[in-house]
Amino acid sequence: MSSRDRLITWLNDAYAMEQALEETLERHAKDAEGEPDVHARIRRHIDETRQQAETVRGCIESLGGSVSGTKSVFANMFGAMQGMINRPARDTMVKNAIADYAAEHFEIASYRALIEAAEQVGETDIARRLTAILRQEEDMARFLQEKLPHAVDESLALAGR
Repeated sequence: MSSRDRLITWLNDAYAMEQALEETLERHAKDAEGEPDVHARIRRHIDETRQQAETVRGCIESLGGSVSGTKSVFANMFGAMQGMINRPARDTMVKNAIADYAAEHFEIASYRALIEAAEQVGETDIARRLTAILRQEEDMARFLQEKLPHAVDESLALAGR
């Protein structure tokens, strides 16, 4: 497998990751309806995630590759299951925030690796497009980091501390 083919494979992984996260974020947005700023930020990130998937698709196609249908199907199934895992719990907002924070950091690491790979194979335009995605992921991770203490406080207050 050439370096270019390896990059296409990794981009397909990123495409599947974005699709899975969109499904999860949809459920987490519903869970956050009582928290207007969190709900709005998750809704915005859903839009960003959709655009990120399209950007990654464009990167794959610009390299002569195609999006893997199999990976996308599995990603959507995983996203649907992940989004339902925390639903019955009274501490749903805390668990969602932890899961989303971890997912954002996984994406950050993935995009850093993809940017490095794109640069190494001479695909500077792809590296530039992926860097824009990386910045969005870092922004969402910062938002979640700021909101996590509030989610913990609210959950403990509901539990009677």
